[in-house]
Amino acid sequence: MEVLIRPYEEKDYIEMLNVTMELWNLKMSPYTKRDIFTNTNIIKDTGTIPSKINEGIIIAEVDECIAGVVHLDYCGKRVSKPESLCVLRLIQKYGLFRLLKVREMGRFFEHGVKEDELHIHGIVVSSKFRSMGIGSKLFKEIESIAEKKNIKKITLEVLDTNVSAYNLYKRLGFKDISKSTFTKKQQKYFKSNSHLYMMKEL
Repeated sequence: MEVLIRPYEEKDYIEMLNVTMELWNLKMSPYTKRDIFTNTNIIKDTGTIPSKINEGIIIAEVDECIAGVVHLDYCGKRVSKPESLCVLRLIQKYGLFRLLKVREMGRFFEHGVKEDELHIHGIVVSSKFRSMGIGSKLFKEIESIAEKKNIKKITLEVLDTNVSAYNLYKRLGFKDISKSTFTKKQQKYFKSNSHLYMMKEL
């Protein structure tokens, strides 16, 4: 199958969110299709991920389906203004507990970037398209973007329990920089004791 790596377009928004939530929902308990549907709508309705212009999203497409998504952050990234429902409407629609839980989940991906850094907030390949080399193709595109923008460092974070992803990053040339231990609450939430900060210099 041919894999097309391309920039995000506004028409991708809902399908992109659904694939992204496969990554985010793995960190929630219980993990159900209902969670994915609800949390996708929360991300959309809160404008957490801007929908119109988002230069930091890269799409992997197979047979006109989104097979993989990368979320990047770097200085000068172009994004449209977030569009959100009012707070009262959000609480009425989803309940305060669910909103706070999704907000906490999203905070895990927050990272202040430096001028010489491109940070990978998340990379996910849909379960239907794994073992096709899509992850490696996405990383090649990430490096190409960094080189075009004259960025010399690519960084990411990975849970210590995600051994397969960690091993892939090592093979791709990423090195361990630091390790952060989660609080007990975070350990229960992420089902992991810590996460590793990794970097690759170009």
